[in-house]
Amino acid sequence: MIKRFEEFTSAVTLAYKYIIKIKAYEMKAFGLKASHVMCLFHIGKHEEGLTAGELGTLCMEDKAAISKALAELKKQELIMADDEHGAKVYRAKYYITEKGAEIHKTISAFIVRTVEEVGKGLSVQEREDFYHSFAVILNNLQNYYKHLEKDEL
Repeated sequence: MIKRFEEFTSAVTLAYKYIIKIKAYEMKAFGLKASHVMCLFHIGKHEEGLTAGELGTLCMEDKAAISKALAELKKQELIMADDEHGAKVYRAKYYITEKGAEIHKTISAFIVRTVEEVGKGLSVQEREDFYHSFAVILNNLQNYYKHLEKDEL
């Protein structure tokens, strides 16, 4: 079991590091960072706009990280907010600009390219089995953590 733990945690950590490196590499040409990819990706997918809270949920990031990313994306005029004046800026919806939409296309293309590349050598069934297994593991991790939290209270 210890070896399985080491292999799993090392593999997940290494995969995450490579994902960040790939995002950073792809965004460098636009003066953006890896942390901007998912914000711009999700805002570009939602024509109805997204609030910072909704974006945080979709990107699985905390408020500070989302706020920082939104500020940079606004500064570069890749997104715009529908309410710049109200006291409730956190409720403002963010929309992609025309300039941001061009980068969104690039992001979508590199996502497709990356998914195709990293999936080489796997059959459709193997890929489905992997994602199913990984989803089960993630669900079990989440439930285990919730159980730990309960016991602490």
